[in-house]
Amino acid sequence: MNTILPSLRRQFSQRRTARSSAAILLGLVAIALVGAITAYAAGSFDTQANEPQVEGDASSNDTAVFPTNKQNEPTIAVNPLNSNFLIAGSNDEQRQPPCGPGPVRGPNAAASDCSFFPDVGTSGIYTSDDGGNTWANRGLLDDQPGWQASDLISDGDPVIVYGPKPGGNGFSYANGVRAYYATLASYKSGRSPYPPNKAPELLAVSYSDDNGATWSAPVIATVKKNPNDFNDKEAIWADDNPASPYFGRVYLSWTEFRSAGGAPEPVAVSVSTDGGNSFSAPKQLSPAGNNNTGNGRQGSAVRTGPDGRVYVAWEEGSSQLVSISRDGGQKWARPIVIGPVVDIHDPIPGANFRTDSFLSIAVDQRPGNSTLYAAWVNRTSEGGRVVVTTSTDKGLTWSALTTVSSGAQGYAFFQGLDIAPSGRVDLAFQALTAKNSGTYGTGNASIDSYYVSNSGSGWSAPVQVSSASSDPAATAQNNLARQFYGDYNTLVSDDAHAWFIYTDTRRGVGCPAVDDYQRFISGTSVVRGDMADRVARRLGQDPYANEPVTKPAPGLVCESQFGNSDIFVSVINP
Repeated sequence: MNTILPSLRRQFSQRRTARSSAAILLGLVAIALVGAITAYAAGSFDTQANEPQVEGDASSNDTAVFPTNKQNEPTIAVNPLNSNFLIAGSNDEQRQPPCGPGPVRGPNAAASDCSFFPDVGTSGIYTSDDGGNTWANRGLLDDQPGWQASDLISDGDPVIVYGPKPGGNGFSYANGVRAYYATLASYKSGRSPYPPNKAPELLAVSYSDDNGATWSAPVIATVKKNPNDFNDKEAIWADDNPASPYFGRVYLSWTEFRSAGGAPEPVAVSVSTDGGNSFSAPKQLSPAGNNNTGNGRQGSAVRTGPDGRVYVAWEEGSSQLVSISRDGGQKWARPIVIGPVVDIHDPIPGANFRTDSFLSIAVDQRPGNSTLYAAWVNRTSEGGRVVVTTSTDKGLTWSALTTVSSGAQGYAFFQGLDIAPSGRVDLAFQALTAKNSGTYGTGNASIDSYYVSNSGSGWSAPVQVSSASSDPAATAQNNLARQFYGDYNTLVSDDAHAWFIYTDTRRGVGCPAVDDYQRFISGTSVVRGDMADRVARRLGQDPYANEPVTKPAPGLVCESQFGNSDIFVSVINP
């Protein structure tokens, strides 16, 4: 058994170690509760980004079956020169074959085999040219000629951002804009330079100069060559402020799981100064060691300020931290505590999907400004609540936490945050309500999306921005061990709009046989993350060798729309 698999099980099934109790958190921070009443946002609407669900197949919204119909972990970016153009992406299994026997898996595949198929990518691309009113599914990064000719397969965890396009005059918006797509990646079968018992996870970046219509060949951004590295949860940002002395630089941050068991896990950052054609050697921003007492590191986010300062923030133990560079990413200051974090329940009572409390950060880009915001979701005795903190001195000190969600919305999770050019702060999140918090399964829970803002006079009351509810039981990991909603949502803003992108199952249905299976295996070694299964496949192992014989076959016992999770965008008019 390869030594990376215990790390993956820890990383993707457990995600975190024990944290301080919610009661301690409440005693440490000042909490201002905003908005006990939820309304629906007037003038806003939501629309499907992965339209249609399978690129080129107009009927696929209704005909694709699990896991082909599975999308999650969405990202979105808006063109800074023309907000009619947006690009989105997600973990997208539109090229994965249906469960069970067939022309791809073969005639002898088990009817319950829904695993990721080798050498099939999962990083989807969607574009809009009318401000998010309508969207086009452009397939996967792997459909692009540069990717087809490369040694790599995309593995999801996408993040997309816009910046200026380089040219003979350096970086200038006079040259146009360039979009960057960061993704996990692995080697195609037979193309790895490492021994067959090694399956490193890489980070790759592609760029587009035509608003997402075409993409460059991938560039490996983790240039440290280590066959034991599992690089995870990357974030990417382009310095998009012309006033910055480092205008156009691209920063990529991530967690680097280094060795057997995954104990060393520092946050790292690389820099590109040539428009994503190459990346620097990684800089380590945090200690590496994890002694399993709550000091693990995950969920980094990166942004830049109008003066060129770079901020990389992450969760470590019971704190959210930030490290700052004042010289374009060459040197980094010792991490500063942003605020305390108590991870939300995993799973949220009433559901069965994995969760996290990773943070979002945003920087006010107005000239001379020194204001930053950070947001995440903390567990309290009453459930998950979205909290926000502010720094007015360029990240050196941070305010007490303000709570901007309430029980009226439900148990909050997976926020997105941005600041419009005018200085308006936009924040959205999803929240779950359950009929019975002591169980989970089809029809027990529903999820909706909500939005709050701050234009300088305090936070608004939450308003609902999803027009239909989602049942989390309509989602599943490929191995069926848990429901699956991904790890994050994102939000972008301009002065007229905010765009919140999220996983949505309004067209999906649950499967009682899968519900029963998840309850049957709960607490056993079978409950592991999909990525562990995926790496096992790359190593020539059968991740399902020890599955119980009771594992259901979705194609035989579930309705056709089981597992259908789409990517929706709420277009919000603040």
